Amino acid sequence: MRGAAMSLSPSLFSVGLTFQCPQCNFTVIKNGSWFQVVSHYKCEGCGREIRITYPDKIGIFQKHAHLAAPPPGAR
Repeated sequence: MRGAAMSLSPSLFSVGLTFQCPQCNFTVIKNGSWFQVVSHYKCEGCGREIRITYPDKIGIFQKHAHLAAPPPGAR
């Protein structure tokens, strides 16, 4: 793994994040905590088993970074 430039930010664990099925583009919306632990899921759109790799997760969290709450005490 390369440097820890971006991690799966805990500030997004309770935020709804979106991911599109690479097969049919069906959009799933789940909390960041779901994306943190899931490695695959069954797409509701096409019924295929979709793998979510760690690089996929990093991309999902980066895409939604603007939704992260500032850490407590930050100004």
